[in-house]
Amino acid sequence: MKKIQIFLMLLIGLIGANVADGQDLQFVETSDIQQAMLEYKNRYQGDTDLPGYRIQYLFTTDRREMENEQKKFLEQYKSIPNEWVHDQPYYRLYAGSFVDRSAAMQLLIQIRENFPSALLVNSRVTVEQVLECRQNLR
Repeated sequence: MKKIQIFLMLLIGLIGANVADGQDLQFVETSDIQQAMLEYKNRYQGDTDLPGYRIQYLFTTDRREMENEQKKFLEQYKSIPNEWVHDQPYYRLYAGSFVDRSAAMQLLIQIRENFPSALLVNSRVTVEQVLECRQNLR
């Protein structure tokens, strides 16, 4: 039994030595792979949007109501970035920009104290919006 163990140890040692010498691996990309990588780079090079989350705290058709709610929001949450979007005939008020769902949920819990109809929505967010939101929430 000991002879088998010694033999296996020597065999593993020799294989390990050969693997260590094989560190000079080279990968050759085919032209198809190079073309696919180039197309991917060109398609997404200028794309600064990321899939993320925002908190929608108002959805209405009344512009005055939207303006009053936004003013109320700004009085209570000065540091949270927010904006309104007019998607005719609706006005939507959004707060925050996140790529992390758990961070968005934490803010949603706080906002629901004063805006009970607030909800988390999927949205395209820019890197700049996410960084601004992170900075302001610290």
